Parts: sequence; C-alpha cells; structure tokens
Amino acid sequence: MGPITGIDKKVAECVGLWLAEGDKKTNREITFTNNCFELVLFFHRTLKKVLEIDESSVRVYIYTKNKKSIKLQLGKTQIKQYIDERANKPYFIWRLASVNLLAKWKRIVTKIIEDEKEYANILRGFFAGEGNLKTGSHHNRAVRISQKVPLELIDRILAHYNIISNFSQSERAYVITSRENWDKLAQLNIAELHPDKGQKFWEIYKSFKEYHYSHNYIKERIIEMLKNPKTSRELANEFSRSQARIQDILIPMKKEGKINLFRVGSISYWISDKTKVILSKRKYKILLFLTSPKLTSQIAKYLRINWKAAYRRLEELKKLNLVKRDNYLWYKIQSDKEVLVL
Repeated sequence: MGPITGIDKKVAECVGLWLAEGDKKTNREITFTNNCFELVLFFHRTLKKVLEIDESSVRVYIYTKNKKSIKLQLGKTQIKQYIDERANKPYFIWRLASVNLLAKWKRIVTKIIEDEKEYANILRGFFAGEGNLKTGSHHNRAVRISQKVPLELIDRILAHYNIISNFSQSERAYVITSRENWDKLAQLNIAELHPDKGQKFWEIYKSFKEYHYSHNYIKERIIEMLKNPKTSRELANEFSRSQARIQDILIPMKKEGKINLFRVGSISYWISDKTKVILSKRKYKILLFLTSPKLTSQIAKYLRINWKAAYRRLEELKKLNLVKRDNYLWYKIQSDKEVLVL
C-alpha cells in the first residue's frame, strides 16, 4: 500500500472514534454512532476530506425520545429524524454506504493502528467514544474505557505509555486510577475531543491534593530526574512530599551507589549522572589556579582565605580525585568528568 494523503492527528482520532463506536463488522458501509453532535460533525468533516466524499451520499439519522425537532447543518447531507423511546438523550448515526470507500477507510485504519506515533491520537478518539469519568467516596477518581472484553489494541497503547489499568469484568471497562496515571493521561490530552468529558476531566484532575504513588515509583523517577542536579527541597516540591520523606529515599540510594551527593556552600545537590561532578565557584577557581604545583599557603593567598579553609577545600577536591598532594605540593589530576559549577 502506497502513502496515504491527509493522514494527520484528526484522522487518527477518527480512527479511535470509529473503533470505539463504529460498526466494524459490515462490509458495505461506514457508520459512526454518538450522542455528541460535535463529535459527529468532527467525524463527518474529517472523513469527507480524507476519503473525498460527496456529502449527498452521507446519511445522518437523529433519534430522540419525543418529536421535538433538531435542526442540523451538514451541507448536502441527508438528515432524517426518528423516535426512540429508550433515548434519554438524543443520539446520531452517521452512515455512508460504499463498499469501495469502506475498503479504503479500513486500509487507513490498518496503517494508523500499526504506527506507534499515532497511539495518543487513537486513544483520544477511543476515549471520546467509549470513555467516562467516575468519582466516589474517599476521593476515588477513575478514568474508564468501556469494553465488553479486553481489546488488544488498547492494551498495547496503555502499555506503550506505561499507563497501568485494570480490566473490570463487572464494570465491563478498563479502570485507570492513581495520580501518576492521570498525569500521563493529562499529558496526552485524552479528553480533548469531547467537550463535556474534557471539562469534567480537568475539574477532577485539579482536585488532586496529593500524589498517591505506587510502590517504588518515586525511587524510579528520581534516577531520571537527577540527570541534572537538584536539591532535596526541589525534589520534595516535585513529588509533593516532605523533605524528610525524600531524604529517606535519597540516602539509601546514595549508599547503593545509584546517586551522588555534592555540597556547595551550605546547599546539598543530588545527581545520578556519574560522569559529572558539582563544584562551588571557589573549588573551581582552585582547579583553574593549579596550572602548576602549588603550596597550600599559595592557594590560600590567591583566594584571600586562611590556610585552614584552603586546606579543607583541597581535601574535598582530593576526595573527588581532582587533585593530589605530593611533598607538600598540590597537583591537578586530569579527569574525564564534566565539572558543573554552582
């Protein structure tokens, strides 16, 4: 199959919508059902463009509980309204009868679901069609994606973004909880397509007061976050935890050799990148001065500090394998480590 023109974010989102609420068994027509007209209009405009559809061949059926007329503007599309006494809310069925266009659409769907770059867009469309949000007592919050049985594509997408879910047989849905998973879904703008679900998602998301992380989550994230130096206070703010709680995690990690601690003045900096060392401006100045061997007294005079203070800084540099002392003289040691000056 050659390249498909018009493939973009909107088309992938429509693939998600169709996989969630389209009729995938028929071989004669493309259909899409939803009670949100904004989504029907979005589906209509996107497929009209990508499949080069003649609007007059599209049918839109409106189902309401009573005879109250609903006026829609969809160009030359044929619109018909019917009564469905079971419909608590009006719903719409978008239908295009064409064997050839259905075959073309299915080729597009196949191409998109095989592309990992489109996973976020597919999931966004799928949630707009089959997703809902649930809140309960004790601040329980859940993102749900309704399905009769687990779907391999949804399993694959959630795993791709490291989103942990449980499939509830009783609820017939994927159930996603915990702040860390909501963070990931927020980054994907999962509720962007549906106006009502979007508003509710952000209202619930903003109501989180504290992260409830899974076991070892903070420990695993710290390694990544400490590629650049941070203080325990900065980490505490990042995770909405106390400094004491963060210190309880950092100290064992230091003992395990996973992270390093550098003290600059009165501030302690943590870093996981073993190719870097962190120095104060004064210590770095000493390294620059050691173009040739120097006595402690010479270094103290250069820095305008007393002999004892200079000696302490030199000993600290010695522990970092950046200088050595031989016969009262201090020498600079060549190192392949990157020096960060704070």
